[in-house]
Amino acid sequence: MDNVVLLDAVDSTHAMAKRLIADMDGEGQDLRSSLIVADRQDSGEGRGGRHWESPLGGLYLNWLRSGLEAEIVELLPMIAASAALSAVAGIEIENARIKWPNDILVADKKLAGMLVFARHGETIWVTVGLGINVATEPVLHDDEAMPATSMSSILGDGDDDARRRALAYTFVEALTSSIEDPQPALDFWRRNLIHRPGDAIRVRLASGTIVAGTLQDLTPEGHLVVRDGNDDRVLTGGDIIER
Repeated sequence: MDNVVLLDAVDSTHAMAKRLIADMDGEGQDLRSSLIVADRQDSGEGRGGRHWESPLGGLYLNWLRSGLEAEIVELLPMIAASAALSAVAGIEIENARIKWPNDILVADKKLAGMLVFARHGETIWVTVGLGINVATEPVLHDDEAMPATSMSSILGDGDDDARRRALAYTFVEALTSSIEDPQPALDFWRRNLIHRPGDAIRVRLASGTIVAGTLQDLTPEGHLVVRDGNDDRVLTGGDIIER
């Protein structure tokens, strides 16, 4: 890791990473592998612009760099989810799974969430955000939000700082190694998805529209192929909703 920024608090590590990308890209600079880590976020970002509760006691980070190939950028949501699951498994949580595209669940409760952002141009910039509930569980205000869990709830009390350090280290190591050789991570992602072909699913798109149907397959890019009536639809983003 070439650069590490450690913060007591920030509005959002994801927002900070995007600001840094905009500034450095605007100045024509490159950035090697870097990491932003905060103890607390005041305006944490979730998928679809939703607020991510980020109290003290969690791990909130963004990894970023420039110069990745476009083919790798397309795979980042899957590669990053695999890295996050590897990090969680390294803390001896054995029954974590991936809810498409990249939420980490344990016993149908959300332990971690991720965001991937790419800025395309002459140079491609990317940042991957990861939030993990380590010592505390966020208070949820959305009736449709998935119930949350934490590492402390699953494993019991322990050295939370050591857990955060181990999670961050393993995540970054797995992510960077998978960028060099993505296929094992892609296979790991598919094996650990909760939903399988043949499952009835409901997907909320960014527009708010809900697509209900049967999961047929996943494209090589990790997109869902859902049979809606007599038609197969390829869904590139959204949230699988359970209720």
